[in-house]
Amino acid sequence: MSAKDKKKKSAYPGLLPGYDLYAVLDMSKDREILKRISFCNIIICVVMIGIGASIVPIKAAFSMDLLRAAGCVAAMLIGMVVYIFLHEWVHGFFIRLITGESAEYGFIKKTGMAYAKSSWFFEKKAYIVIALSPVVIWGIVISMLLKDIPDEFFWYLYMIQIMNISGAVGDFYVTWLVTRMPKDILIFDEGVSMKFFAPVKFDNC
Repeated sequence: MSAKDKKKKSAYPGLLPGYDLYAVLDMSKDREILKRISFCNIIICVVMIGIGASIVPIKAAFSMDLLRAAGCVAAMLIGMVVYIFLHEWVHGFFIRLITGESAEYGFIKKTGMAYAKSSWFFEKKAYIVIALSPVVIWGIVISMLLKDIPDEFFWYLYMIQIMNISGAVGDFYVTWLVTRMPKDILIFDEGVSMKFFAPVKFDNC
C-alpha cells in the first residue's frame, strides 16, 4: 500500500459520500464547556504545583537576587508566549504531515484561544494524533530540560510545563469526545468549533 493510499485513509479533502452531520461542538460559544475547561485548568494547576513543590521547594525560585529574579520572570513570560505559537505549530505540522497541505492559524480575542485549522475531514485516529501531539511532544521536551536545570531556575521553566498540560484541557476534552463517537466518524475542525460526520444508516425496506 502506497503512502498516498494511507493518507486517503486518514484524511479526505471533501466529505465522503453517505456521510451526514452527526454533532457540532463550538467551545468558543458553549459557556458550560468553557466553565468545565476552566475548572479542569485550575485543578491541573493546583495538582502540578503540588507535584513541583515535592521535587523542588517553591522558595528556591526566590533564592536569587532581585535583578536575576526579574530576568527569570521576563524570560518565563516570553517563553509562555513563544509556547503558544509552538503548540499551534505542532498541530499544524501534523496537519501538513497527514494532508500534505498547510494549516491555517488564528486567534480569537474574546476567548483568548489560538488555533490551527484545516479544510480536510479527518478520521478518528489521525485527528487524535493532531490533537494530542503538542502536549506530548512539548511535555517530553520540557521534562528533559527540567531534569538538568538548577533548582533556582526550576519553577520558571516548570510554569511553562504547567501551561503546557493545563492549556491542553480543550484538546483532552475533544479527544475524549471523539473516542466515544462511532469508529467511522469524520472530524472537520474549524479551529475552536468542530463538526462531526458519521455514515448514514438506512433502514431495510
